[in-house]
Amino acid sequence: MKRCLHFFSLSALWIGMISGCGMVYGQTNSTVYVTFWFDTEDYILPEADDAALRLAEMFTERNVQATFKIVGEKARMLEERGRDDVIAALARNDISYHSTNHSQHPTPSEYSRDLGWQEGVDEFSRRESIGLSVLQRVFGVNASCYGQPGCSWTPQSYAALREWGIPLYLDATWQVNVDNRPFWYGGLLNILDLGDCIIRTEWSDEDVKKACAEFDRVSKRLKKEGGGLISVYYHPCEFLHEEFWDGVNFSRGANPPREEWKLPPMKTPEQIEQCFKAFEAFLDHVIKQPATRLVTAREIPSLYPDRAYTCPLERAELNAIASQFMNSVTYTDLGGRFVTAGEGLFALASFVSEMGEDWEPESIDVEFAYGPAGRPDEYITEGSFRWDAIQKAAVSVVERIYDSEQLPSVVWVDGKPLRPEDFAVTLASAILADQRLDMVPFVRGELTAAELVRDDAPGRWDWVIFPEGFHAPRLMDVAKLQAWTIKPARLRR
Repeated sequence: MKRCLHFFSLSALWIGMISGCGMVYGQTNSTVYVTFWFDTEDYILPEADDAALRLAEMFTERNVQATFKIVGEKARMLEERGRDDVIAALARNDISYHSTNHSQHPTPSEYSRDLGWQEGVDEFSRRESIGLSVLQRVFGVNASCYGQPGCSWTPQSYAALREWGIPLYLDATWQVNVDNRPFWYGGLLNILDLGDCIIRTEWSDEDVKKACAEFDRVSKRLKKEGGGLISVYYHPCEFLHEEFWDGVNFSRGANPPREEWKLPPMKTPEQIEQCFKAFEAFLDHVIKQPATRLVTAREIPSLYPDRAYTCPLERAELNAIASQFMNSVTYTDLGGRFVTAGEGLFALASFVSEMGEDWEPESIDVEFAYGPAGRPDEYITEGSFRWDAIQKAAVSVVERIYDSEQLPSVVWVDGKPLRPEDFAVTLASAILADQRLDMVPFVRGELTAAELVRDDAPGRWDWVIFPEGFHAPRLMDVAKLQAWTIKPARLRR
């Protein structure tokens, strides 16, 4: 199981698929997409290089591709060992990124645990840009996606990844989840915990039979649902060793110097061969299934286009967002076109900011916004406001988002501090009143989208590499603030 540069416009990924305000879908898509990905991380055991080579060639021989999430230090060691053959074989597949040093302390969750939003973004950028630069130099491409080492996840990574032009977060982790399906968070498409759509085989012949049967069951269900994605992951090194390379060296906070690193215990040659044959049998079973297509991380974003930006929002859609906010502050489903709570707040604020005495804008564009950097210590919980004060505050929110791509931590209305969620619902009530009110009553709101981000709890950070008792309440609090960016991702039809 999973062991827990320049700004990039995500819309560029689906240019050519959008026609007016709708998608060019053609026939209903009932294809089952399968993505195979390998956390290619062991830079201690030289034999792990050959395991990656064998797996890469296995896919090339079948005229399909896998995604290899490569640690920066692993890429450097391949170069240092003169393994041009491994580099070339991996490059014939899809190259993605898996952190600079993986399990050497501090890992991303460790160094981000007590940092706020921007400081965490800067620290992730400083540390992990090193490995990404090595990956880009060795393989000559930018990474197609990122996935954290173990379960060392951090919300601040998303801003850095968007800046680096990496549009997809691909892993299997617990921190954020939307119905065990692909979703948007932090401005990136996320393929994380897919529930029973994550399928692996172990190594015996009986294990292979069970995995193939499970694949067939899930695939059949997805086809009935109109298609979907199955995620299959491994580590090249797990085909070889009895214990993970990093567990041998970095468990429970250990950080020995390089000269004291130990090699992990190895399987026998017969066991190693059985592992590869078991995986190969499972791969062949998947490939031969009808209406099934293997895709890499580089292809996945085009399968899940963000329709929020296909055309402006009309008044009926603004009313739908306002109605959603009156119920709870979360994403809004506009007939399969989803907008996050943050995009919804921008749209309502933009609409109010442009309203005149006797007219209103016909439509409003959508803009992305990260969640607030923090929460106000003091804020009002009742009252009412003049219309011009509400409109002035709406203008300030819009300007803030244009300037920083981030929601404010506090919205000031006529000198009074409001939480963004309270301002969102207050705006929603004013818009739904369908008239320009002289006085706008304060309405309380709650960011229910934050329920899709898990709470910090003992035992959740169960990766063997973490120090004993590790937990990260502040990190998960920062993650909940970014729940303003959550929404489901819909498969292209």
